[in-house]
Order: sequence, then structure tokens, then C-alpha cells
Amino acid sequence: MEFKSPNTQEVEKEVFLSRILFCSIAILILATIIITRLFFLMVIESDQYKLRSLNNTIRMQSLPASRGLIYDRNKNVIANNQPIFQLEMIPEQVLDIDTSLEQLADLDLIKKNNIDNIKQRIDKNLQFKSIVLRRNLSEREVAVFANNRINFKGIDIKSRLSRHYPKGEIFSHALGYVGSISSGDYSRFDPSFYTGKEQIGKTSIERNYEPYLRGKPGNQKLLVNVRGRIMERIDQNPFLPGNNLILTIDSELQEAAYKAMGKQKGAVVILDASNGEILVMLSSPSFDPNKLSFGLTQKEFNTLSKNKNKPLFNRAIAGQYPPGSTIKPMIALGALEMGIIDPDVFMPCEGRFFLPNYSRPFNDWSTHGAVNVVRAIQASCDVYFYNIANEMGIDKMSYFLKQFNLGASTQVDIDSEKNGVMPDKEWKKNNFTSRENQTWYKGETVIAGIGQGYMLVTPLQLALATAIIANKGTAHKPHMLKAIEYTNSGKIQYLESESIDYINYIDDKNWNLIHEGMEAVVNERRGTAYGIFPANSSIAGKTGSSQVFSIDKRSSNEVPEELRDHGLFIGFAPIDKPEIIVSIIVENGGGGRVAAAPVAEKIFASYLEGSETNNAN
Repeated sequence: MEFKSPNTQEVEKEVFLSRILFCSIAILILATIIITRLFFLMVIESDQYKLRSLNNTIRMQSLPASRGLIYDRNKNVIANNQPIFQLEMIPEQVLDIDTSLEQLADLDLIKKNNIDNIKQRIDKNLQFKSIVLRRNLSEREVAVFANNRINFKGIDIKSRLSRHYPKGEIFSHALGYVGSISSGDYSRFDPSFYTGKEQIGKTSIERNYEPYLRGKPGNQKLLVNVRGRIMERIDQNPFLPGNNLILTIDSELQEAAYKAMGKQKGAVVILDASNGEILVMLSSPSFDPNKLSFGLTQKEFNTLSKNKNKPLFNRAIAGQYPPGSTIKPMIALGALEMGIIDPDVFMPCEGRFFLPNYSRPFNDWSTHGAVNVVRAIQASCDVYFYNIANEMGIDKMSYFLKQFNLGASTQVDIDSEKNGVMPDKEWKKNNFTSRENQTWYKGETVIAGIGQGYMLVTPLQLALATAIIANKGTAHKPHMLKAIEYTNSGKIQYLESESIDYINYIDDKNWNLIHEGMEAVVNERRGTAYGIFPANSSIAGKTGSSQVFSIDKRSSNEVPEELRDHGLFIGFAPIDKPEIIVSIIVENGGGGRVAAAPVAEKIFASYLEGSETNNAN
């Protein structure tokens, strides 16, 4: 055995002691660091980490309410909800929003050109509320996201209910459409009723009755792990669904009007003569509200909104057109009541009318010979009404026509209705700047007598005016909501129609003369709609043509479509006891007889056929 020398042993001892010292110092330093960190976590930042721990384990989640259904008058569903998958983000849980959005675009889950719009919505949205990035994901897109979900904290796919319109574009202008909530929507409606995940009404019924259709959101308390996976539902307050609406719209009649209009531009409004309920509100061309509800890109929406045919524009309540000859029955009634004309006196029509000291003639569309008030309405004799207008004067004419609610809102229960224009001397003075243009000329009065010039009406206004004629002075305010079905109680609240005496001083024999003239329009030779309807129809009507552009006499085929006359038709049936009121305009159709009357014939035929079926049952 070999023994180490004392010097060697001393050196090894020093090395051993130095190692012990080094280890002791290292342990002391590490212990100090650990103790300091524990003190920092347990004392200084204990409240913050306790809150973070709770947030990582218990999470409150809002539950959007389901939207109320919309029915037609016969309880057919015309707007419901369908489940879809949508991509949602809770901004405060996302580490890097810009990067996450770019990655989602790379996976084709959102459009790159829609990222800026999403960022704007995120900035305006409450950061703890979910925001919809994309609606209506396909099964493939759901699978793509599921494979990459680990990379998108704060973003998830949720199953939601989305608005669905079974009949698509047939009811689009009557119902409107829904879309994602914007900051502007929060200024219109109480934000406490929304979680940010719902759809909100943008136009028409969906917008105007939003407070009834929306429900009240609920919430639930969830236990989640550190990765955000839901482990358990701890507590839940269920949402309250929205109320259902029953509209006055008749689905079968609306579809008949849609088919009758075909590809023509224009509008159809049909009222129930007894209560003002709107049976049909159609504007053509239309649009598919389902596409808007699912969500269009800004580019797609711009393309739709800038379409030259204006499919988003509701012509039924906002389209303003010269009424043409459709106002002749009203002007004739005023002339009878004012004593300007005698119903038994025939006046000559040689195809043109001259004002004193005015060289230019006012032409008629035909030479009618001798006509009285009934025959003038029947044949739509312009010269007869040129004479009436000249005798009556613009102020009296305007005053009388305003009693038919022309030139004023009907106060229908949806927004965006236009007032139209019923001009008089004061109106012109207030709407033109130069003194020369402020002067009202006799020639302007003459053409106003056949519904031309500055006069503008909407199809809904014409429908209401026709209802006043049909009911001999009274009518009901037009409306689309029939009843509200409250989902919490199941009770149905029906709305009362508002009856208004628009004109209550007209002699009944004068009303009968107007009805006789309108019946002759449809049923007698020389009537402007004669031969369009079946013989001996119980229909009273009046055609009209409103000039778009002053054109020399040429074949209508030689005139560019956008310059052709608008065609109009108003009417009611049955004559003895009116049930429905019809108002139609066909833009650039070439005239009331050729464009609007055939549409009216199909609509009346559908209605009468349905009435016979119901009576048989």
C-alpha cells in the first residue's frame, strides 16, 4: 500500500474545502433567488396571479339569443334560423391579432382584403366580447381550422344560428335583411341586449321591429384548463328567444306578383281594401338576402350596391315617379265637386289643346272625338284633362290631390319611405333659386293635369290613393305588421288598423261616376285596358304612362330602353265591394297598357282564383 505524502494530503484537503465552499455559496445564492422569487410571487404579486389563475380556470361565456321567426298572414314561415359554423375571436385573448389574421388568411379561412375591415370592427368592439370573423364555414374549412387550432389562442369555431329566408329574393324588400353588428348599430339599439355574436336587422321589417325580434342574451360559467378546453359547465342562465312576427303579407300573392313582373324593373303594392294591410310589397329587380346575412366582402357589397339596376333599392316605398294618367280619376272627381265639369256634357277632343297666346300645342296620344267625364277616364283623353287643369289651376288641383295623401308619407311601418312631390306655386317658389324658375307657368299646370311635370308619387302612395277611391273617401293606414307572438307566454297580440277619413264631403253620385269610368277602362271598348282582362271583369282600373324623356313619335322599338315611358296601373276589385287594391309601375315598360296592365291581370287572376278556392273550402 502506498501512502500519500503530507504535502499531497494537504493539497487535496485544500481542494476539497474549496469545493465545499463553492458549493455552499452556490446553494446559498440559488436558495436566495428561489426565496426572493417566492416572496415576490406570494406576497408582492399574489393578487394578480390569483386573479389570473381564476381566469384560467373559470370563464364567463355569453349566450346569444335566437332571433324571432317571421310568418306571413297564413302562418307560413318566411324568415327562420339555421345552424351554421362561424369563426369567432375574443380580442383580449389573442396574443398577436395581426399575425393571427394573416395566418387565417393563409389558410383561406378569411379573405386578405377583408382584414382591414375586421381590424376596424375589433377596434370598435369591446375587447372581452367575441367578434365574428367569418360566417357559414364549410365542413372542409372547419376541419382545416381544427388541425391548426393550437396556433390560434382566443379564436375558435362556434355553432350559431344564422338568419335564413326560404323564399330568397321574393320577399327581400318586404323583410329586409340582417348582418353583423356594427358600431353604428350600437348607437341605435341598447348594447346590453347583444353579445356581439348575433345578427341585427339592417333594413325594412328586420330593422324596424328589431326590439321585438331580438331576444335577451344569457350566460354560462365554464371550467376550462390552461389550454382553454372546456372541462365542465358550472352554471348557466339561459337566453330568452326573440318574439315572432306575423305579417300582413300573403305569400302566394307575393309569389304571383313576382312571377308576373318577371325581369321587368318596377314595383307592385297590393293592399287589403278593408283594413290597409299590405298583402304584397315587391320591388324588382331584387336581391338574395341570404347572401347578405352570411356576409359579403366589401368588394362584393360594393358591386351589389353600385349595380345600375339598383336591386337594393325599394322602389315600392322609395321610388318616385310621375303618376301619369293614374291621377285622372282624382282630378275628374275634383272637377265634378268644384263644378268645373258637367257629367252629362261632352267636350270635343281633336288630339291637341292650345293655351291662349301660346303657339305650342299640347298633344294628346290619340284623337278621341266627343267625350264626357266617364268616357274621358275610359279612353284616357288628355285634352279633356288639359281643359280641366287649366280651369282648376295648380293650387286647387294640388290641394285636392293632397287629400288623397299624394305628396306625403303614408307612415307605413318601415323606414326609407319617400314623400313624393305634389307641386303648387308655393312649392316652386321654395324649391328653385332663380326668380325666373320660381314663376309658375300655365303650361306647367296643363301637363300636371295628366300627371306629368314636377309631380312625383311612390307606388305605395298610389295604392293608398286608389284605396281612397275604392272606399269613397275613407281608407286605412298601410301597414305590414299584423300581430306579435310573444315566445315567453305564447300569447298573440293583434294590431288594430287605423281608419282615416281622407275625404268625407264628396257627393256619392260623383264617386259612382269615377267608379263607372274606371270600370269602363277594363271592360268597354276604347278602354285603355280593354282586352287585357277577361270579359265582364269585376275590376275597376286606370292605366298610366309617365314620360321619361321628350321623344318624337317613333316606334317604341327604336327608342332606347332607358328612355321609354314608365307603365302604370291602379285598380281594385270587386267593384261593388272592394277587397284588394293594386298599384303597379313598370320602369321603361313603354306604357300602362302594354307593360303594367298585363301584370295586373295575372295578379287579379291569382287572387280571384285563391278566393274561389277558399270559398269552396
